Amino acid sequence: MADLGKQVVLRISGRANCLSSVPFKEVVNGLIERGRRGFTLDLSDCQLMDSTFLGVLVGLNRSLADADRSGGFSLYQPTEPVRVLLDNLGILELFSTADSLGQAEDAEPVEAGGMADKTELTRTSLEAHRTLIDTNTGNEAKFKEVTRFLEEDLKRQEAAGSSS
Repeated sequence: MADLGKQVVLRISGRANCLSSVPFKEVVNGLIERGRRGFTLDLSDCQLMDSTFLGVLVGLNRSLADADRSGGFSLYQPTEPVRVLLDNLGILELFSTADSLGQAEDAEPVEAGGMADKTELTRTSLEAHRTLIDTNTGNEAKFKEVTRFLEEDLKRQEAAGSSS
C-alpha cells in the first residue's frame, strides 16, 4: 500500500476472495475515515477474484462515488482472468483504468488485519452478492441460489448465537 495523500495505491496479490474481503473492506474504510477518496488497485499480480470480493469492491466504489464525485477505484493492469470476470458480471465499466502507479511503483505490501468470524464473512458475502445483483440485474440468475443459501445460513448462525 502507498498512501499518497488523497490518493492510495493498493496492491492485490494472489487470490482476492471471501476470506480477504472483510480485511480489505476494513482497510479501505479506515482510509476513507482518514479522508482518502481515490484508490488505485494494482491487479497485476491478482490471479483470481471471487464474487464476494468483487461485490465488496463494487459496494465500496459506489459509496465513494456517492460521497464524492471524484472518488472511487481505478484499476491498474488487471490480469486476464480478473478482467474477464469483471466484464462477464457487467461491472468492468464501473471502474476507470490507471495507466501507471505513479509514485507508488515500489510500494511495500501491507498485510490486512486478522480473520473475520464466520457470521461476519457470511454477512459480507451476502451483502456483496446483493450489490452485484443490484448493479447488474443480469447477475440475479447467477447469484440467486447463492444469496438464498447465504440468507438461510446467516439466519441459522444468528439463531445459534442468540441461543447461547
